[in-house]
Amino acid sequence: MDNVLFKPYLHSAEDLTLEQVNAIFDKAQFFIDNYNPKEKFKDLLGVTVALAFFEPSTRTRLSFELAAKHLSADILIFKSIGSSIVKGESFVDTIRTTDAMNVKMYVVRSVFAGVPQLITQKTGKIVINAGDGKHEHPTQALLDALTLKQHYKTFAGLKVCIVGDVLHSRVARSNITILRLLGAEVRLIAPGTLLPRYLKPWNIEILETIDEAIDWADALIVLRLQKERMENGVLPSLSEFVKFYQVTYEKFTKKDKIVLLHPGPVNYGIELDYKLSDLSNCLINKQVTNGVFIRMAVMSLLQNNSVKCE
Repeated sequence: MDNVLFKPYLHSAEDLTLEQVNAIFDKAQFFIDNYNPKEKFKDLLGVTVALAFFEPSTRTRLSFELAAKHLSADILIFKSIGSSIVKGESFVDTIRTTDAMNVKMYVVRSVFAGVPQLITQKTGKIVINAGDGKHEHPTQALLDALTLKQHYKTFAGLKVCIVGDVLHSRVARSNITILRLLGAEVRLIAPGTLLPRYLKPWNIEILETIDEAIDWADALIVLRLQKERMENGVLPSLSEFVKFYQVTYEKFTKKDKIVLLHPGPVNYGIELDYKLSDLSNCLINKQVTNGVFIRMAVMSLLQNNSVKCE
């Protein structure tokens, strides 16, 4: 199982087969079952991992940092703010500099799509995409899927509705790929201006109302409004979005057998009612916990495969 990830990178959810996704789940479950806060796993002992975050991040960076520490890695934390990039150094020169420090694995986040692929081309090292522009966020989709698997046990017949700002969401793109690969049915609900212009490649049904989404779905994955990526005029008004697309306590609790996920950070009062956070079927904190173990699994499997290929 440990050499199942035969590519030296995870750029996209589309890089993964069903067998590989299940192998990642199995490895993550192994770490969950055997985790001891007083002892570290040795999977990345002697491996330098660069957390190269060229875009602000809290949850994802901390999750990857903790995952690497649990695996005994040496960690190099790199952020564009405060680095030589602001002094005019090119991105490629920065990567060449860190590569000269014997970095073996890069975890990359960028406002621009395609940066993880560029680092792979320039270094030939292990590269994990921690979110690139509006493109993809594969480890988020993996942890979301693991959270659903733990709750429902199977994806056969599972109905998942993704709610909110789909247009700007790399999480939505990765989730559609992973969830469908696992056998779930996926639908979307969003204002027309927050849906991609070309939906044909996805061949996906769009629901009309939050009530319809809750009535149909076994799980809602709710997305935040990504104002930092929006152009003016995409939304007529914030109040209008809240009126028609917020998941409220009253609407959500009308149905017992449904769960709520959100990749974070949550804008309570906009896409979600704050009262939902106290519900037992709100799995947001479970997602955070699973995120560490999924990222441990991905890093461990990629490193193990790299060693076997040397």
